[in-house]
Amino acid sequence: MRYMLNPYCNAGALIVAGGLSSRMKDFKPLMKIGHKSVIETTINNFRLLGAGKIIVVTGFRSDDIYNELRGCNIKILKNENYGTTEMFDSVCIGLMELINAVDMTFVTPVDSPFVQQFTLKKMVKEMTYGKLDVVQPAYGGREGHPLLLSNDAAMHMLKHDGTMGMQGAISGMKKHMKINFADPGIVMDADNMTDYFKLLEYFENKNIPSVELCEKIQDYFNMTDNIKRHCGMVAHVALNLCVKLSQKGIDLNRDIVVAASMLHDIAKGNPMHAKTGAMWLRDMGYAEIAGIVEEHMELKTISCVPTEKEVVFLADKMVMGDKIVSIDERFSHKENLYNHDEEIIKKVAKRKEQALEIFGMIYS
Repeated sequence: MRYMLNPYCNAGALIVAGGLSSRMKDFKPLMKIGHKSVIETTINNFRLLGAGKIIVVTGFRSDDIYNELRGCNIKILKNENYGTTEMFDSVCIGLMELINAVDMTFVTPVDSPFVQQFTLKKMVKEMTYGKLDVVQPAYGGREGHPLLLSNDAAMHMLKHDGTMGMQGAISGMKKHMKINFADPGIVMDADNMTDYFKLLEYFENKNIPSVELCEKIQDYFNMTDNIKRHCGMVAHVALNLCVKLSQKGIDLNRDIVVAASMLHDIAKGNPMHAKTGAMWLRDMGYAEIAGIVEEHMELKTISCVPTEKEVVFLADKMVMGDKIVSIDERFSHKENLYNHDEEIIKKVAKRKEQALEIFGMIYS
């Protein structure tokens, strides 16, 4: 393994953009998602990871892609026979360039731009520590992109005769792991206009997970039924607090409140579970939710007007297990449990004071 300052720099990324986009009726690498093209968005995802080398393999309209990526410091190769060959052939062109430059390679079609950083990092870690040849992500049991290949797997693929494409090449490899993630981006692409509109819709809402997705995230991190019930009750209380604030003319984003409530204890059982959970959620693309989760035990500051952060914090302090309790009752347990530890008692007192202050702001 090459020595790198960034632990993910030993991974390369191969983005295949050589197809005709015949089902799309438009040229999908250059279609827009927000202010950026599909291909830029996909490239930037691997740049954010810190991939050591990124290669794009083009074919159809290669000059247009080259012009789009001018100045991006990306190596672009062309499959001259794109009209008569398959994606597998474009993959092999890229692998020949990458195999001596990195230790492993992500392989993805150009129209898979929204795979989470959490997914990419986890795949690299599994390959590195498990000494695997192939890591394949899945969502809801459905396999998707990107595929991660070790150099041994890449060499095997280069020797393959192309039968059944990439799946044919990797099917016989024994050190092959499929991992299910709570990441819808794994199975999202843009084969046609319907898919493209789904990508656009996902782009608009991807920073706040739905209730259904929150439940998948809970399951991914093996949240126990007791903690699920606690989080559900916190969400219930938090929504009631939102209603009370709305009566005062303060309207909060209830989707954010529900998601943060459902996910605030995803790392329960881990050291520093608030910070750990926040780190996971940031890598999943939920930065605003992560900020709330990070402070759900103790707030750094209290806003003059209650925000989603204060609401989730307070709701958590009004629920013990899955029962709604008074703030005094919620904290008396901790006060009795740690009455011999002065430092912990100080922290408990501070959190109780914060909860009472927010309660007063909402119910005064």
